[in-house]
Amino acid sequence: MSIIDSEANSQKVDTSERKGEMSISHNQSQHQFSPMTPAPDSTKRVPIVDNAKTYTKTENAELVEGDAIEKKKESTVFGSAFMLTNLCLGTTIFTFAIRAKQFGLVWFIIVCLIVAVVNFWSIMRCVIASSRFKGIDDYSELTEKILGRKMRVLLNCFIILYSYGFCMCYCALIFSLFGRFIHSAGFTDDYPDYSDFLDQRWGKAYIKYPFYAGVAFCLSLMCLIKDINKLNFSAYIGVCACSYGLIVVLVECHSYYTYYKSNIYKEDDEKTHTNWVNLGDAFTKKLDFFKGLSTLFAAYACHPGIFPVYAGFKHLNEEGVKKMRLGTLWGTILTTILHIISITCSFLTDPYTPEDLIVFRKKKDNGKDIAMTIAKLFVAISLVFTFPGYYFTLRLSISNSCTGGKISNKFNYLVTFLSCFGCCVVAAVYDKILNYLNYIGGFLSVFICYLNPVILCIYSSGKPITYWKNLLELSISILLSIIGVIAGILTIIDDVSG
Repeated sequence: MSIIDSEANSQKVDTSERKGEMSISHNQSQHQFSPMTPAPDSTKRVPIVDNAKTYTKTENAELVEGDAIEKKKESTVFGSAFMLTNLCLGTTIFTFAIRAKQFGLVWFIIVCLIVAVVNFWSIMRCVIASSRFKGIDDYSELTEKILGRKMRVLLNCFIILYSYGFCMCYCALIFSLFGRFIHSAGFTDDYPDYSDFLDQRWGKAYIKYPFYAGVAFCLSLMCLIKDINKLNFSAYIGVCACSYGLIVVLVECHSYYTYYKSNIYKEDDEKTHTNWVNLGDAFTKKLDFFKGLSTLFAAYACHPGIFPVYAGFKHLNEEGVKKMRLGTLWGTILTTILHIISITCSFLTDPYTPEDLIVFRKKKDNGKDIAMTIAKLFVAISLVFTFPGYYFTLRLSISNSCTGGKISNKFNYLVTFLSCFGCCVVAAVYDKILNYLNYIGGFLSVFICYLNPVILCIYSSGKPITYWKNLLELSISILLSIIGVIAGILTIIDDVSG
């Protein structure tokens, strides 16, 4: 076998009589580059020829059979920004109205901006820690590399619970949205109020449980697909449905607020006034301040999903980190703009008695809101299609913990059907959607998105934990974790006390 270097004609080439052996001269090895350092021209390839086959040495020092190799698809800044927005954009965007009333609209927007900045900072902790290792593009694998196997198991447990939480929340929301769609569409004129329709018809066992069984079966069929790339269209369906609902809220905001000012607002009754800046309501005995923060934590949680996005930049090393920082920045800005629009318009729709989710609303004069009725149906259908995204994260974490990442057909069928039907069973029994978000944002998101990324970045930096920057970052992450845990504990107290 002989080695031909197209870039250095003056170098000596050692040959071997035995087939299959290669030796590279010292002069040629000086032209090799470190795996962590990009080549001056990463598009150049060094052909290696023997009597049988032709190989190509890539910039990653891998031997690839054939004269032509498929170039790795590189991510774009715009693509990474859109993917980050898609990861964050979900049903939580419709839950902000009631939190804005508790905080005061202005204060809740300020808190949202602070959480957005902290979220950008924590994502970059993950990216920086990952950039220090070659060939690791998975959150749990990176955790094992830096902190050991036990921490990886702990992280997988948190991700499993996090994914289960969103899956159960989605199942409960699908049931509620379909019921509200049927009620808003005028098919149940005998029940002018949805609570009556729920108690006397839609929530009856002979309707409720067969509906959940059908939902579980449909979700199972979609989740049996092993390759998430085959369901890319579901992400677009989810974004389009959420965007439609947001547009409806935005367009109809003026008419709803006008009705509120004309028929509900009373100057001598402070309870009917719009809460613009009174933060005191968030610090009543229920301490809704912590629950509001946990809702925002859940709304921005996307960290396990950013690693596949960053993988398209990672081969660029320092340049890749810069591009990922820019993509994360623009993704965070776009997500925050959408959140602020939702916060403002959802709150002004009904500043007096906002619904848990703005898509649940109905006109106070008992009129028909056709656009929002359609939005209820669209969002419900989109949840069916976006459900597999959370389930794939769940299945991957379970397979990493139980089978080392290998997914056999039997394992896939067993876990899929048990997970989907289990989520629907729990959702049928416990359907408090905001409490799901409090548990997810309180107990789970703070560890996955704030505490663990900072620990990974500190331990991979090589600097002592007593270094001032490390102490500052660790203090911020611990503070956020304490806020989340308090929110989760308060939610438990609410559930226990009824």
